[in-house]
This record gives sequence, structure tokens and C-alpha cells, in this order.
Amino acid sequence: MESQTCVICGGHSVHKCSACENVYYCSKKHQKEDWKKHSKVCKSFKLAENPSLGRHYVATRNIKVGEIILRDDQPLITGLMYNSVPVCLQCYTMLNQEIAIPCEKCGWPLCQNCNEHGLECKFSCSRRDSKISITEFGYPHPSYQCINIIRALSLKDTNPESYKKLISLESHCNEINNSKEPLNIAHFIKRFFKADDISEEEIVTIIGILQVNGHEVPLTDSPYVAVYEMASLIEHNCRANCSKSFTDMGGLIIRAALPITKGDHISICYTDPLWGTANRRHHLLKTKFFECICNRCQDPTEFQTMFNALKCNKINCSGYVLPKTFLEQEQDYVCKTCESIVSCTEIEKMLEDIGIRLSNMKKNDIVACKEFLDRYKNNLHPNHYYNIDVTIALTQLIGQQTGGLAVIEEDLLIEKIKLCKKLDTLLKLLVPGH
Repeated sequence: MESQTCVICGGHSVHKCSACENVYYCSKKHQKEDWKKHSKVCKSFKLAENPSLGRHYVATRNIKVGEIILRDDQPLITGLMYNSVPVCLQCYTMLNQEIAIPCEKCGWPLCQNCNEHGLECKFSCSRRDSKISITEFGYPHPSYQCINIIRALSLKDTNPESYKKLISLESHCNEINNSKEPLNIAHFIKRFFKADDISEEEIVTIIGILQVNGHEVPLTDSPYVAVYEMASLIEHNCRANCSKSFTDMGGLIIRAALPITKGDHISICYTDPLWGTANRRHHLLKTKFFECICNRCQDPTEFQTMFNALKCNKINCSGYVLPKTFLEQEQDYVCKTCESIVSCTEIEKMLEDIGIRLSNMKKNDIVACKEFLDRYKNNLHPNHYYNIDVTIALTQLIGQQTGGLAVIEEDLLIEKIKLCKKLDTLLKLLVPGH
């Protein structure tokens, strides 16, 4: 139990820190005197650990919606998105033959506005007899897969403290080692950069750390990846209670999106929260190496929103089909109304066909959106994730015409308002963090 005596004089306390509620004071004067020291440790959360989750954060007090929980002002490392096309390694502008200018020191191409770039420059210069030569642009280039890794390796010499923090993060090495690609990248780095002093194990560990802990940062023309020290310990939840945003300088801010009660876990969403349950869980397993069992994934109805539900195909039945659980593979779908069963194979084929049609649908077209929603109204629940994807696009398109909302027809404006209200209700329930 926390001592409820003044931390300055030991006297009877009448005040406590309103932020963390962990320290007490006999007066406002002593509270002000202690603030310079206490502000360095005053947090609304603490680090916890258990075998299933590993390290994670737990609220130490009640947290209000909108309150900043933590901020990482500087990432430990930044780098390229997976399978990146050639981009400027300073500003991440996409390059082509006309604007690419090789770095005078190492040869990695930059844009016309940048003269220097990251830690890969010195790493390349010190280990290669010849400069890097990139001559093909516009599609993913295999050489760029090593950029983030050699930036991380370079931290050992340039910033040992940051490297120590980076290497302490979760890598899921056991799962990473089951894939051939990380080993292939490790072999390439050791050969291409004459890196006999660097072990394959260290390279593979870094690959895992970058993949598991990377955040996509949408601040440049081509998004980039960043790994943050404190935010890397926040656990995942498909209905996260926190949101994340980025500062102009690339810092990360975590805010409460829901009221958080003392003892609750702090969470963000690692995947696209508007994907269906099976897709979210598959993505998390393949990229973050864990099977999500959050409350949202455990509930096939997704809090009664029917986000994954399809209409029952039995005549005169108005029910919808869902599996009993998404936590086990190859589950048949069952109608709650008539109890008829649809095989998972049939459902997967139907969703695949609809998904292909959606991906081939004419973009930025109001009519195409409406045609899609009408075509599948007898197949999908109105809240099905395919329908919601199209509905979001439709609401964004209405009003983008020349003249904007002021000139569109009244019935179209009414439709936009109706759709927005529907989305607002649904998304506040499913994805409050977004």
C-alpha cells in the first residue's frame, strides 16, 4: 500500500498527485517543490509482464478520453516500408531515372533536394570496395530490404544506448527462423557488405524486431517505418482503447480513445481494424506472430454488429450465418434463425469472388459504389466489412464534385448524412481508437 504521508517532510498528507495518484503531500507548496523530480516518473501506467502477453502496460489510475498516455518524441530507428521501390533514403520521395542522383560517398540514390542520408551511407562506404549502383526504378528492389537492418546494425557504433534499447524489444525469433526469407537477407548482407563480423543470428533478430515493432508513419510522400521505445511495449487489441498520432517531427503520441479504468490494459491496434475477423487474425499471425484472442475476435457477432455475417440462403429465412467461433479454422457457418449450415468452403469461395469484384471495381465512382451495395444486398449483412468498405468510400465521394457539398442535389446530401450517421454509430463501437 502506498504511503500517504508527504514525500517532502513526512507529515500528514492532504494532497496527492492528480495524474498518477501515487505520491502525497502535506501542502501545495511541497507538491510544487517535488514536481521537478516527480514529473520524470509521473505516469498513468506501469509496466507489467505475464507469460502469454509478455511485457505490457497497465493503467495505474483512471484515464479520461483524449488524455495523452505516452509520447515517444524520437524513434529509435526509421526506415523503408517492406518491399519498397527505390526511394530517396533521406526524404523517402519515390525515385525514377530522371530525378535519382547517386550519393557521392556510397552510391545509394537520393532525390535532387537531398545531399545526405542515413547510417547506411557510412556502413556501405566502410565495407564495400565499390559504390552501390541502382539502375532500375518503379518496382520493389531487393537491395532495399537491407536498409533498415544495416541502419540498426550501425547503431552499435553510433548510438550504443539506442541499439541496446532496440535489441531488447520482442523479435519472435523462433517464428522468424521458420521462414527462409530472413536467412536469405542475412546471407545477402554478409556477402554484399563483407560482414563476416556480424552473425546471421543477430541479423535475423533485428529483422524480427523491425517487423514486430514497426509503425507505418504517413508523414512523407511514401510512408516510412519507425520503431519506438515505449510504444513497442503496448499490447494489441482489435478494439483498442487508445489511438496513435504522429508529430510533424516523427514522434508518436498515444491518447486514450475510451475511458480507461485503473488496472485496465493499455492497447492499440496492430492491424487494419476494418478487416474481417479472419483477415485480421491471419495478418497478425503472419506479420506479428501471434493469434489474437481479444474480446472482439472471440465474439463472432463483433458486439452484435454482424461485421462478418452473410445472409442465410434458405428461402423465406431472414436470418444471417456466422461460425460459432473464428478462433478455430474451417468452421462451418450456422444460421441462428433456421439453424441451417453453410460449409466454410462455400463461404470462402463466395467471399473470394466478392473480394475480387471489389478490387476490380471502378475507383472514385459513386455509381460503382451504389451498384456494388445493391448487387450484394441479398448476400451480405448491411454491416458486413465489404459493405462498410464501400460505404466509407461512397460517403467520401459524395461532395467531392466540382463546387463541393454546396452544389450537390439535396437527396444526395441527405444520403451522405444518413450514411455518415450509420458509420459513426458502427465505428464508435468497433474501432473507437480510429
